[in-house]
Amino acid sequence: MGYVFRGMRFVYLQHPGLVRIWIFPILITVGCLVVGLGELSELATLLLDRFWDAPVGEGGWVAAEGVLRGVLLFVLRAVLWVVGIFVLFALSSVIASPFNDALSEAVERLHAGVTAPPFSVKALLRDLFRTLLVEAGKLALYLAVVGPLFLVGLFVPAVAAVVGPLAFVLTALYLAIDYVDWPLARRNQPAGARARLIRHHFAPLLGFGAGVWLCLYVPLVNLLFMPAAVAGGTLLFLDLEARTDAASE
Repeated sequence: MGYVFRGMRFVYLQHPGLVRIWIFPILITVGCLVVGLGELSELATLLLDRFWDAPVGEGGWVAAEGVLRGVLLFVLRAVLWVVGIFVLFALSSVIASPFNDALSEAVERLHAGVTAPPFSVKALLRDLFRTLLVEAGKLALYLAVVGPLFLVGLFVPAVAAVVGPLAFVLTALYLAIDYVDWPLARRNQPAGARARLIRHHFAPLLGFGAGVWLCLYVPLVNLLFMPAAVAGGTLLFLDLEARTDAASE
């Protein structure tokens, strides 16, 4: 879990200039959140107006109907907001993926002294497509595995005691690989390299992923923590890579 705090120190204290990279996904996500909540509020009003006309006239029954309609509108908006926020934050890693890749590359360059490749539009578009594809694939795989586990625990309470810890371990490993994957992807490693990384370094990855999970658990706060997770994951990968290279010599 120490890499979580190393990432915070690296991004926020040692290299504050990296804000030029990590601030953009935060601004994009917050902008989508503000606009989305406004649009969902309008959608809730339109849906309610379609099935329930606003009461007109005077009297106690009209007032009571107005209060009931207001309560229903509030509940409908709240439900749509919760769904919208969940979808947005589920996709936040995909939205931030090109910026996180650039941040991870900058962390590796600053920490390990790796020379940055010359800029080219072709390389930029290639890296953008790669990161979006990898992030979408990892998210789909995670949902395909954890989703059925959640449903089993929901409808079969007898196995919930097993499903809960298993889902947490899978989530922690997913988060660890998600934030360690940037330098791995830049080295053009195949999908099997992620499985080997988990097999050979299960304990440090589980600890790092659990720390990331704790910091990403709070909505909105997780946006500010994401750059630290990227930096911490990159530093962890570089140390694991150095340990593997030393052991092979």
